[in-house]
Amino acid sequence: MFKLDREQTYPYILIATICLLLTLWYSLISDSTLQSSLYVYQRDLIESGQWWRIITAHFMHSNVIHFGVNILGLFLLWLLHGEYSTPKSYFINVLILCVGISLSIYFWSTSIFWYVGLSGVLHGLFAWGVTIDIYLKRKTGYLLLLGLIIKLADEQLFSSSQYMSELIEVSVAIDAHLYGAIIGLIVGLVRVCIYSFPHVNNPRLK
Repeated sequence: MFKLDREQTYPYILIATICLLLTLWYSLISDSTLQSSLYVYQRDLIESGQWWRIITAHFMHSNVIHFGVNILGLFLLWLLHGEYSTPKSYFINVLILCVGISLSIYFWSTSIFWYVGLSGVLHGLFAWGVTIDIYLKRKTGYLLLLGLIIKLADEQLFSSSQYMSELIEVSVAIDAHLYGAIIGLIVGLVRVCIYSFPHVNNPRLK
């Protein structure tokens, strides 16, 4: 955990604000259902050319509880691994995860027709940070990686998400968690390879 830096709070504040505004818009202003929202991942509408949904779906939430859980997770991950990125690289990571998760759902989880939430991105950010923990020889990185693997395996094998589904009033897209974690690991490995080069003097990967 690192000392709070005002510059490093910008990504968290911006993402939280976007999620809050979209959640309030859906909950208080819009008279449309969640599925018919302009910002939700909708397979058929993406196929018709509404590509922005690939990104915006991750910032939409089904209700206030869904929003609160994900924003709390975002905050905790920022405290845990925020030192490893600048605002620019953080936003790039989030964008890669948003696009990568949505495309993975589109091509490999064809039974998912609509999707909202930041949880897949959170799993990706966690996996990315764990990769760098291990690179920096932090023993907690191995424990965190083990915990992540156990969680993903439990979800895929036993689908143990009924309680959360009831809270957020939608099914938990466990495939998004898996895709996010895999993409996060890949992004982390790429950054480790880049900053492992002898001519790069940047051990914190900032």
